[in-house]
Amino acid sequence: MTNKNTIIAFDLDGTLLDSADDLIDTLNILLKEMNINEMKKSDVNYLVGNGALAMIQKAFKINKIYNDNINWVLLKNKFLHIYKYNCLKKSKLFPYTKEVLEELKFKKYHIILVSNKPKYFVKKILRFFELEKYFNAVSGGDTFEFKKPDPRHLYETIKLANIESYNCIFIGDSISDALCAKKSNSKLILLTHGYSDLNIKSMGADFVLDNLKEIPNLITNEKFYLTK
Repeated sequence: MTNKNTIIAFDLDGTLLDSADDLIDTLNILLKEMNINEMKKSDVNYLVGNGALAMIQKAFKINKIYNDNINWVLLKNKFLHIYKYNCLKKSKLFPYTKEVLEELKFKKYHIILVSNKPKYFVKKILRFFELEKYFNAVSGGDTFEFKKPDPRHLYETIKLANIESYNCIFIGDSISDALCAKKSNSKLILLTHGYSDLNIKSMGADFVLDNLKEIPNLITNEKFYLTK
């Protein structure tokens, strides 16, 4: 297997980007406007990871005010409007993000980003942290009519990169990443520094890592491709 035939698909939030503070702060601004109890930073693993709407709904469930009469679309749009002005206040890259992307790019891997975050925010964040140059293709949760864990989200992002013959390694931190990887028959690496409310070791990853720094050496080891 050569690097030019290998695609490395990264998730964004909880994988490359530590965005928890900005997401929680945005949610709390929305909740405060509605006189609803704010969330704690310790709630992040339960709240974050499946998009803005799921985050809002979970907060409502915690406050025991969830019902079908709530205009969820309106609340989601309000959240995204607030997040537009808060998405880069506290967010930061996880350690070694740029170094690892630089090394993988140097070694001629194809690198793509597959995020469930709206593409407007994905592009804004990549531009701010000067990461755009590392990716052959980028997609958000609204780029297609489907998103993770649907494997078509991965397939269509690969098409955007114009890569036909490939093997794929998916790197993420959540159950949606794990399911997308498994359904697409990709190798799966999960990171423990993300926002999963489930046991990361129970998701069927080929490898579970504590940080990004380990990735380049791991994927160049022949034993990596022998795992099932």
